[in-house]
Amino acid sequence: MTAQEQLPLTKIDASNRLRKVLPARAEALAEDFDQRGLLTPIEVVGPLEGGGYRLVYGAHRLAAVKLLGWDSIPAAVHAPDTFADEAQERLREIRENLMRFELNALERAVAIAAWRDIYEAANGQVKPGRKAKKAAEGNSANIAELQPAGDLDDQSAKFALYFSDAAQVAFGLSGRAIYLALKVATIPQEIRDRIADSALAENQSELLKLADQSPDRQAQIVGMILAEPPLAGTVNEAIAVLDKTPAPQKTGAWEKLSDTFSRLKKTEQHRFFEAHREAVELWLAERG
Repeated sequence: MTAQEQLPLTKIDASNRLRKVLPARAEALAEDFDQRGLLTPIEVVGPLEGGGYRLVYGAHRLAAVKLLGWDSIPAAVHAPDTFADEAQERLREIRENLMRFELNALERAVAIAAWRDIYEAANGQVKPGRKAKKAAEGNSANIAELQPAGDLDDQSAKFALYFSDAAQVAFGLSGRAIYLALKVATIPQEIRDRIADSALAENQSELLKLADQSPDRQAQIVGMILAEPPLAGTVNEAIAVLDKTPAPQKTGAWEKLSDTFSRLKKTEQHRFFEAHREAVELWLAERG
């Protein structure tokens, strides 16, 4: 039997967890709970011998309310005999983590764009020009002063300031990430619906290439990729067919790595060399 109760934090044992509580996530959740409240209770087993409760899942939520200084938290309470043994109790935690469907690249983009629209409806759209100053807490100091109509760069940068530093880190909501999401979300819903259950929806790089095309070309590109059998494997291949140009050569794994490496800071490049010292030394030795 499961009942919901408001439990004192001091009575909840959250030790021996499968997942480590990440400070940035806990901080971001704390900020959200402070503004909007906790929507989903944690889950515990108890009362145990001595009157305490053992956490089944919800460690980040528990850590967040501790940061806020709350004395108690809403909890779904399972009776001690709910689970046959400790393994079954642990399986409950595993299933909760594994069966939570994460947003794919397309769903995430659409969600961020919708959030931006709701935000702008309440606060005004972004206007190009002077950048908003960032408050000490990491939020925009003048969000209410945002005014109508702005390009995607301004919208992204200033909407990102709506989120604290902790939220930007924990949920990947930097100005750059928001810019890419808003660009993907420009793909018309009709096209999004067609690719929602395809590999395209998982690949942000391909979605961005698709977003660069006109709606008519997007429809043709998607049609080629989703055809049975496929007439093109990637957006670039489909574009080559449409434009009657040679198909682009596939980028090798080493070329992708090289491109990423070239954009690293010097200290990060040195760390890479250190991590692959043996391979580097072998390559140098072979060259004499």
